[in-house]
Amino acid sequence: MKIFVTGATGFLGRTIAPRLIDAGHDLTLLALPHEVVAETGVAVVRGDITDPGSLRGKLSGHDAVVHLAGAVGYGQTFARCNALNRDGTVNVAAAAVAEGVRRFVHMSSVSVYGRVPDVVLDEDAPLRKIGDPYGDTKIDAELALSALSPRGELDLTMVRPTVIYGPGDDKFLPKLVENLRAGGVRIVGTGDNTVDLVHVNDAADFVALLLARPESIGRTYNLASPGNPTWKEFLREVARLAGVAPPSGRLPYTVAYGLAGCMEAVASLRGSEPRLTRYAVRVVGRQYRYATERARRELGFEPRVDLFTGVAGCMAGYLAGCAKQEEAR
Repeated sequence: MKIFVTGATGFLGRTIAPRLIDAGHDLTLLALPHEVVAETGVAVVRGDITDPGSLRGKLSGHDAVVHLAGAVGYGQTFARCNALNRDGTVNVAAAAVAEGVRRFVHMSSVSVYGRVPDVVLDEDAPLRKIGDPYGDTKIDAELALSALSPRGELDLTMVRPTVIYGPGDDKFLPKLVENLRAGGVRIVGTGDNTVDLVHVNDAADFVALLLARPESIGRTYNLASPGNPTWKEFLREVARLAGVAPPSGRLPYTVAYGLAGCMEAVASLRGSEPRLTRYAVRVVGRQYRYATERARRELGFEPRVDLFTGVAGCMAGYLAGCAKQEEAR
């Protein structure tokens, strides 16, 4: 297939693009005018998903779109998330329809379920807006794409992953290690709820599988690692790898959520990033149960990367990078 990939220079795209090349596909990577593209042997076009005119004609001759681009991370506003996650997705889909590119794989998120705890959430669970710019605009994007699919304009598959980690992540694990070293980590709640992380290699394998399996057209899939340990066990292991003491203090969920809100307000005034966010508290403080039976039953897919193995690999690379930075000072 000749595949048009958005977000190819981001954390997820830097793993998915090589995986698709290994699968024998020809790629065209969409990059912003200023972005450096490290991947070699692929076509690169310049454009911006927020500018429909910059996409005009760029998708001609392609067989599929893998849409990864979007706003992620702390500090996202509704204005930015609307522009990237909602309108940007609509712009890419419109460009695909205009050029007759039907196959469309969209990277969404389990955030569309609204972080409902202690309930099994399969792909038919209702979507729920909770005032979160990221999750709410991911819902908008899904609804816009879903409107095109029944009309036969797109052969759509949507993926809803939990938090993705792995080599190249500059948000989740580095921030966690920084806080552990500073002694600022507390276990939210009991810590007995399981970790909702999936390795970037598993995400890349899943996207490649979707493109190879036409029965995935018209389907939505959760992407999670059901066998993950608890947050208490996970934090203990990350602390061991980082050579610091594991967190021992605890904060009730409601206290942590309120504290995170205060930290966000202070950080906003200072123009800095808070050490704790409400999004992070929602992720780590409750037990979520994202069903993955559909991917297993229909496609035979199971994540392969054990969490402790994956984190050990990430930590080795992260600590080596920290050591090089210290030597350069």
